[in-house]
Amino acid sequence: MRKKIVTPGEEVAYAEEFETKGSAYSLDFRYLSSVLGIVTYDEKAHVAVVKPVRNPPLPQAGAIVYCQVVNKGRRAYQLRCFAVENNREIHDLKYSFTGVLPYFFSDGELGIGDYIRAKVVSTYGPPLVVSIRGPTYGSVLSRCPRCSSVLKRRGMALYCPNCSIEVKRKIAIGYYSA
Repeated sequence: MRKKIVTPGEEVAYAEEFETKGSAYSLDFRYLSSVLGIVTYDEKAHVAVVKPVRNPPLPQAGAIVYCQVVNKGRRAYQLRCFAVENNREIHDLKYSFTGVLPYFFSDGELGIGDYIRAKVVSTYGPPLVVSIRGPTYGSVLSRCPRCSSVLKRRGMALYCPNCSIEVKRKIAIGYYSA
């Protein structure tokens, strides 16, 4: 395996020699790099993989993000996304991004101020469109609407240890329980 540094628009390989994966595009039977990155050539499998040097500034489709519910609109929740999960490690984003969670991408209710774990569905620019469908997505930390204390999990619902009210939320499997 050999490696090479490429710039955007630089030739990676010819279509007859290699199949490309990663950040490359085809033009006139040639593959060109679309990012500043490192190309790894595998001569046995005839595959060239272009890996970017830096992570993209926006989370890509399929990435797992952590957001806070800021507002509840008529058609969607408005979010402030502040962290990304990579290989089970949470990394803060350099800048927080706005996000939108349409009601048809949520399986249950959320409250304003809830911290959620969501999957990015579309990245056609800010705002990010996210989804909380699935058992591992949903509310990770919620606060009581009356007294603002942290809600605790009781079965499939959340309750407040101070006010004794019960609140329904779409709860993620890894819900914080102090």
